[in-house]
Amino acid sequence: MSLEKLGSLSRKSTAVSEASNPSGARHWLASYGIPVGLLLGFLSLMAILFGERLLPARELALVNVMTLAEDPGAGRAVASVSATSEDAYSAPVLFQASGWIEPDPLPVKATALISGVVDEVFVLEGDKVGKDDIIASLVDDDAELDLATAKASRKVAKSRLASNKAEQDATQARIAAHKQRLNGAEALLVFRYEEAERFEGAGPDGVPQTAIIESRQKAVAQGSEIEAIQSEIAEAEAQLRRIVSVREQILGEITLAETEVSRRTLALERTRIRSPIEGRVMRLFVQPGQQRMLGSDNKDSAAIAYLYDPEKLQARIDVPLSEAAQLNVGQAARIRSNFLPDTVFRGVVTRISGEADLQRNTLQVKVAIDSPDERLRPDMLCRAEFLSTAIGDAGAGISEWKEVTAVRVYVPESALMEKSNNVAEVWVLDQSNERVERRRVSLDLDERDGYIRAREGLRPGDRVVANPPADLRAGERVIAANTNL
Repeated sequence: MSLEKLGSLSRKSTAVSEASNPSGARHWLASYGIPVGLLLGFLSLMAILFGERLLPARELALVNVMTLAEDPGAGRAVASVSATSEDAYSAPVLFQASGWIEPDPLPVKATALISGVVDEVFVLEGDKVGKDDIIASLVDDDAELDLATAKASRKVAKSRLASNKAEQDATQARIAAHKQRLNGAEALLVFRYEEAERFEGAGPDGVPQTAIIESRQKAVAQGSEIEAIQSEIAEAEAQLRRIVSVREQILGEITLAETEVSRRTLALERTRIRSPIEGRVMRLFVQPGQQRMLGSDNKDSAAIAYLYDPEKLQARIDVPLSEAAQLNVGQAARIRSNFLPDTVFRGVVTRISGEADLQRNTLQVKVAIDSPDERLRPDMLCRAEFLSTAIGDAGAGISEWKEVTAVRVYVPESALMEKSNNVAEVWVLDQSNERVERRRVSLDLDERDGYIRAREGLRPGDRVVANPPADLRAGERVIAANTNL
C-alpha cells in the first residue's frame, strides 16, 4: 500500500474518531478555552481601567515656584468694623473655599462612668435633650444589691453604736453611785476616828477598854471599805475608757459604712447616663444589650452618645495654601450650604490651624457661625466666602485699617515657553499632583536669580516643569526626576 493511501486512511480514522467522540472537544473547551477567555477579558478590563498607570510616568525636572512676602504697604487693606454694621458682610470677597459644619468648639461625649450592659436607650440621633436628661441606662440589679448590702452594714454599725451608748451610760451611772458611796464612807471614817479619839481621851475610867478597841477596829474597817469603793470606781472608770475606745472604733466603722453607701448610691446613679449639656444627639454608640467598658483600648468603648449645642456651630474650611496668606483671625466670612441654598450665614474666623495639610496642600480654618439655623447638622458640606473685613467691637464703626499679608510668585525662567513680551506659557502639575496641564501666565519685570515674577496664572505651592520637552502633552503622567516613584 502506498504512503498516500496510508495518510488518507489515517486522516479518515482521525475524523471518524473526532466525529464519534464530540465530548472530547467539549472537555478541551471547558478545561482550557473558558479560563483562557476569562483571563483575556480580565486583562482587557485592567488595561482599560489602569492602562496608563501600568506604564511608567515620564521623569521630568519639577520645580516649586518661589514665593516672597509682598512689600510693606503693598498688601490689601482690610477694614475692621462692627459685627452689627452693614459694612461687615457686604465687603468684597477675597476668595472662597469649601468645608463642612461641625460643633463649636468640639462635640461633647456622654460616657458611661461604670462598666455594664445597656438596659434601655431613651433617645435617638437628632433628638433634643436637656442638661441632666437620662439618655440611656445600664442594668442595675447588681448596683441595687450592693447598695442594699452597704445600707445593712451601716444599720448594724449604728445599732452597735446605740448599744455602746447604753453601756457607756450605765457605766457612768455606776461610777456616780460608787462615788456617792465613797463620800458617805469617807464621812463615816471621819466620825469613827473622832469617836476613837474621844474614847481614848476619856481614859479607862470613863470608857471601857473594850469600847476603845472596838472604835479603833471600826475606823480601820471603814478605811478598808473606802479602799474597796475606790477600787470599784477605778475598775468602772477603766471599763468606761474601754467603752469609749470601742465607741471611737464604731464611729469609724459608721463613717466607712456611710462612705460605702454613698459610693454604692453613686454607682447606682451612674447606671443612668445623663446628658452633660442641653443640645442635640449627634451620634449614638449603643443599643440595648451592648456592653460598655471602662479602660479599654477602644476610645469609644464607654461612649454612649456624641452631643452638640445647635446654637454653637462652626465651619471647618480647608483653604488652599495659595489663598491662605489672606486669612486673619477675626476676618468676616459668609457661609453657604446646598442644604439651605437660600440662606447665607454670617461667620467670623476664630482659629487658623498651626499645621498645613501636606497631602491636600491646604490650611484648616475654623469659622464660627452667627445664629446658626436649627436645621443645620454637623458634617453638612458648606462653602465659605472670606471677606475683606475684620469684625471689631460691637457698636463701633470702621475703627481701623490693617494690611493683609500678600505674596509674590516667581517662576523659573527655564520653565517658560513661547515667551512674548509679558506673556508666556508653562507646564504645571494639576490638582492630582500626577499630571501636567498647560497654563498661560502674565509676567512682570521683576527678576531674581533666574526667576521672574508671575503676576497672574500661578499660585503659591504650584510645581512647574523646568526645561520641558517638546513632545510633552496635556494630561501626561510625570514624576520628579530626582525621585524613585
